[in-house]
Amino acid sequence: SCSYFKHFTPGESSEIFEVTTQKEYSISAAAIAIFSVGFAIIGTVCILLSFGKKRDYLLKPASMFYTFSG
Repeated sequence: SCSYFKHFTPGESSEIFEVTTQKEYSISAAAIAIFSVGFAIIGTVCILLSFGKKRDYLLKPASMFYTFSG
């Protein structure tokens, strides 16, 4: 029992500094980050292919992949 934080807690048995992690949010955040990196990589591949042989029609899908990754 820490006496420094007694003015935060009205009683002796209250637990104000209990830390709980929410596993579902961590898993969904990791999945969103992986999809974001994947879309950015696909967009980069589209841009590199469009510069190679002057395929300008690949720039629109590349912009969409970058938008999805954001």
